[in-house]
Formats: sequence, C-alpha cells, structure tokens
Amino acid sequence: MPGSESLNDEVFTYFEAHFGVAREVLAPLVFQERNEEIWVASALLPEEITSKRPSGLRILRRTPGGLKPTSTFLQLLGERIIASRVEIGEIEELRQLVLGRAIRASYPDGFVAISFRGDVLGCGAVRGEKLKSLIPAGRRKALLDALLTAA
Repeated sequence: MPGSESLNDEVFTYFEAHFGVAREVLAPLVFQERNEEIWVASALLPEEITSKRPSGLRILRRTPGGLKPTSTFLQLLGERIIASRVEIGEIEELRQLVLGRAIRASYPDGFVAISFRGDVLGCGAVRGEKLKSLIPAGRRKALLDALLTAA
C-alpha cells in the first residue's frame, strides 16, 4: 500500500542508519513499492490516472544482500548525507572509478555515496577495502567527458 507506515519506517530507518539522513528530510514524501523497487514522490497520482509504474523516482531496489540505493536519489540527498560518504580526493581516483575500476578505500563494506569536491556523484560499493562505482554507465560517461574537458 502506498505510504504505508511499515514501508515509511523501513525507508526512514535505512537512510538514517546508513547515510545519516534525518527522518524529517524524508517525512513529507510518499513511498510506494512495486516489483522489489521503492519509489518516492511528493504526492500520489489521482486515481483516474493509471500507470504501469509508480509516479516519482526510484530510490531503492531490494537485492539478495538487502536494499540498494539509486545514484539519482543519493545525488538529490546531497549534503544531507553525513554517513557512508566517501570523498574522492584526487581526480585520478575519480577517473579510475568512472572507468569502472576499483580503488582502495578504508571504509566498512556496504553501499556508500561517492562524493567529489563536496558533491555527491552517486552510489558505490565497498568490499574488502575496495570501492567500486555503481553509478549508471550513462552518468559515468558524462563524468568522464567532463574530466577529459577539464584536463
């Protein structure tokens, strides 16, 4: 059911525990789940409008290992993310991530928000002190193009 208390609590708890996002940030939003995906919107569509997918933005996917956040939603949360945030310090490290290569990271295993110069770029995963980008390929290409232009 859209906006159910149990789904709301699950989303609030996940983003608070993993990314330090205050519940108040997410409280005005409406969450819906369909096909193992959790979506967010500022309001539900009127009943007269039908759609095969929920309105709004996909923010989480259920995976065998637990919930996985989307890069787009992490970008939107931006500065509100105060935990599990990996700040990339060097352009070369960012380039390696954008190219799909893992870099060394001393963070606990799990999903993280990849940040560069204070801006959240998207989702990453740390496994065994290695950080890998989970930013979608199209976004990584745009980042790589921007890096090449800046060089």
